[in-house]
Amino acid sequence: MTVFPATYFGSITYFKALAQHEHIILEAKEHFPKQSYRNRCDIMAANGLLSLSIPVERPNGSKTSMDEVVIPNSENWRARHWRSIKSAYQSAPFFDYYGMEVEELILNPENNLLQFNTKIIKRIISWLDLEITLEHSIEFHPPIANDPRDLLGRKGTAEEFEPAPYIQVFPSDEGYKSTISILDPIMCIGPMARNLLIERK
Repeated sequence: MTVFPATYFGSITYFKALAQHEHIILEAKEHFPKQSYRNRCDIMAANGLLSLSIPVERPNGSKTSMDEVVIPNSENWRARHWRSIKSAYQSAPFFDYYGMEVEELILNPENNLLQFNTKIIKRIISWLDLEITLEHSIEFHPPIANDPRDLLGRKGTAEEFEPAPYIQVFPSDEGYKSTISILDPIMCIGPMARNLLIERK
């Protein structure tokens, strides 16, 4: 049984880990942690790495479980996120192919963060032709050593820069991080982004 956090347009690292399994349990009963990729993603924009964050409300404070986290409609964050993504990737080779679906996912009025993220994860799995089934946990599963919820869901994890394995719209002078959103390779190389995830034997 492999338990993963439900992330917002998760990173290349996140989807590479997902791709190693045929069935994934998305943790629904964990207490929602601050400063994680559950409601954030990083894209490469003209001025460098840009972090996009979904505003959330925790009805039960620090004891709010992931499946109780609410996305408020009081802020126009959806339009801002879409404008940022469009500005970053509208000149990318595959923007015309995936852009409308990304816009649809972001403008989806779903106000439950877990359900919102799950729809995004399922769509990305479909785009990359990954044979993965998903379900939500019905009880909390305590973390184990090297637990994906910690390693893949935490914002600000240290990582070495390395050469980018594909041509980016806005290549960074500092280098490339695989903690960037999977949107980056999807927009730049389309279905070939799958090759970044699958371990070659």
